[in-house]
Amino acid sequence: MYTIGQFARIGMVSTSALRFYDEIGLLKPSTIDKYNGYRYYLEEQIDDIHFISEMREYGFSLEEIKAFLNNKKNTLEDSLREKYDQLFWEEQKITYIRRKLKDKINYVGGEGDFMDINKQDNNKLEVKVVTKEVEIKTIGISVTIPSWPPDPSIFADLWTRYWDEDISNKIPNKKYPSVRYGILTFENGAVNYLVTDEVTSYDGVPEGYTKFDIPKGKYAVCTFNGRTFDEMVNDSMQKANDHLLTSWLPESNYKHAETFSLEVYDDRSRRKEYPEMDIYQPIID
Repeated sequence: MYTIGQFARIGMVSTSALRFYDEIGLLKPSTIDKYNGYRYYLEEQIDDIHFISEMREYGFSLEEIKAFLNNKKNTLEDSLREKYDQLFWEEQKITYIRRKLKDKINYVGGEGDFMDINKQDNNKLEVKVVTKEVEIKTIGISVTIPSWPPDPSIFADLWTRYWDEDISNKIPNKKYPSVRYGILTFENGAVNYLVTDEVTSYDGVPEGYTKFDIPKGKYAVCTFNGRTFDEMVNDSMQKANDHLLTSWLPESNYKHAETFSLEVYDDRSRRKEYPEMDIYQPIID
């Protein structure tokens, strides 16, 4: 058996933390001396204290960890996957904030005009909330992104394949000939990017193609443009995402649903001058 001091060193926690874990029923000592009140722990409890410390490192609450210890197999895997997905979106937000901080640092250091990040001729950057009453069926092609942040060429290569292989004309039951979606999904630890067309049904889906349902619900929609198509899908899209996720969303009464993000390309995106598009981010109250 281990004294509370010995067990604290093994678990790399404080003795006060162990006493608190005892009080809330998270990790009780094997024995408490009835004469002096000293707590003692068994060797088989070492796995539990290491597990608690690991889950705390991942950001789980003590109540959540208590539930894991009581019923590990039924709750742990799903909760770990959910936390993994949540951290992905937090990582994106941190990346956006760091980018904005870099712009601010350059401005303070005299290297540029910080306010120029939202200024350009005929610049458009508008956000509104819309509610989709029905889900949207889409079919297209997809690629798995091996690491985050991704190599930008992954997205460009999938779009190149979409056009080179005439994917759009091979999709059955297409609803709109000039509307296309770029969809970034993050689910069960996997990041995927899809290029799809909206369809009326999933009858006759070609082999190797991917289906994706854009769910009904509330969305924050950011409409923006660029001087050229390349500027729109690169610099302008980056600024639009920055604005939506790090400025608009924190000041709103909504939270990001953290399930996927959506790019919408339509006839506006074909303009030679100042093409325009939308990005949709699912939100919850």
